[in-house]
Amino acid sequence: MQPTASEHHQSDPFHNLIGECAALLTVIETARKLAHTTATITLTGETGVGKEVFARGIHALREAAGSPFVAVNCGALMASLAESELFGYEKGAFSGADPRGKPGKIELARGGTLFLDEIGELPLDLQTKLLRMLEDREYYPVGGTRTLHSNCRFIAATNRDLNQLVAQGKFREDLYYRLSVIELDIPPLRHRSEDIPLLAVTFARQFGYTKPLDNGLQALLIKHPWPGNVRELRNAIERLCVLSAGESLNNEHLPPAVLRSAGQWSPLSEQQAGQGPPLPRQGALSDWLGNYERRFIQSALKETNGNKQAAAQLLGISRMTLYKRISTLFGNDSLN
Repeated sequence: MQPTASEHHQSDPFHNLIGECAALLTVIETARKLAHTTATITLTGETGVGKEVFARGIHALREAAGSPFVAVNCGALMASLAESELFGYEKGAFSGADPRGKPGKIELARGGTLFLDEIGELPLDLQTKLLRMLEDREYYPVGGTRTLHSNCRFIAATNRDLNQLVAQGKFREDLYYRLSVIELDIPPLRHRSEDIPLLAVTFARQFGYTKPLDNGLQALLIKHPWPGNVRELRNAIERLCVLSAGESLNNEHLPPAVLRSAGQWSPLSEQQAGQGPPLPRQGALSDWLGNYERRFIQSALKETNGNKQAAAQLLGISRMTLYKRISTLFGNDSLN
């Protein structure tokens, strides 16, 4: 399979957006038209579709080389510190603050782009201040009395339906209209399945595997709906390359979720044989379920040689969730 033209032109700001699907190419073409606008742009789409890649591409199109690109995950901002993170603060603004004061993300993005990821998670009171700043281009740092002027352009992104959040009273309607003047909706990977083999080949090359992908593997990848989109596919190919240790890629090393989509995986032998789990003869259902969950976790840890990060990925959960389940189900028992 031949790489797309964009792979050959590293100067193209969208060269990392790999695909030949018409829906994706249409969004890229629209993004190219934004080179000369100063308007705030909003990128919508599911988690993992590449919103930040689009944001960086737009930034490269319309800003001078070397200008800052500052990304802020609004969902990760602590409510008590969100305002100072965005707007900065003056010295002595609050207890524990840097005595010299600190510039906010808006100031750090001066002359460049401030990327507000997961804008739908921004607290309501901060939405009001952001709206005022977007309209007037003026703001006050926390604890400050002097007016500062923003000199950056803004790109927002969300995987939430902002219109629905407005209806629920969780997002300001006026801010929604301010952000939705230019909106790009990025298609999920399941709507561009023809791009999956191309993406898989590209990721495999990045992880050192240069041989063609066999048709069976490609068919497995296409069957999976990829709820985590391009990010999930990249992680799956990385796992496949690492566990195959440089040899021919073994389909068995694909994540369980991908194999389940094709009906080819379960860590329990009775399920692999096509049998359901034995029903409990006595005791509470919760005890039986816990017992069954222990076996899944033990199987995943055995397959990954005790690597909890890899085991969590195998089970399709976060590492923190795995730690919590181990603590609940095994107590202080060692699983090594």
